[in-house]
Amino acid sequence: MSIGFYFPTQAAPTAQWVPGKPPMLPAPQTTDYPEQLAGETAGGTLYVQDKGPQRERLELPFERIPQSDRDAALVFFDAVKKSLNPFEYQDAAGALHTVRWMNGFEFQETVPGRYSGAIQLRKE
Repeated sequence: MSIGFYFPTQAAPTAQWVPGKPPMLPAPQTTDYPEQLAGETAGGTLYVQDKGPQRERLELPFERIPQSDRDAALVFFDAVKKSLNPFEYQDAAGALHTVRWMNGFEFQETVPGRYSGAIQLRKE
């Protein structure tokens, strides 16, 4: 099954991108507590303040996608306005995840007419 990006939902999308070429594997998945402040005293005591919930992130690396896919991804990026609007991501197993796009749009031309880059998603 192919992956897809749907804004705002797969059931009623106003914008969507279904890449013609899947992301490369392995696709890193990270679980973290990013809202922790940590400091260490001169004596070596570590103090940590927990300010938020656990977060899951996905990274989808794309290699040598055609310009049409790159352009469609940019249209989708503009529709969701990077992290402003959550949307649904359908993974290769067909499961839907509500996510936000967390990094900038950085797809570089690696060979003429082919682009490579990565999309970082944060699960809501």
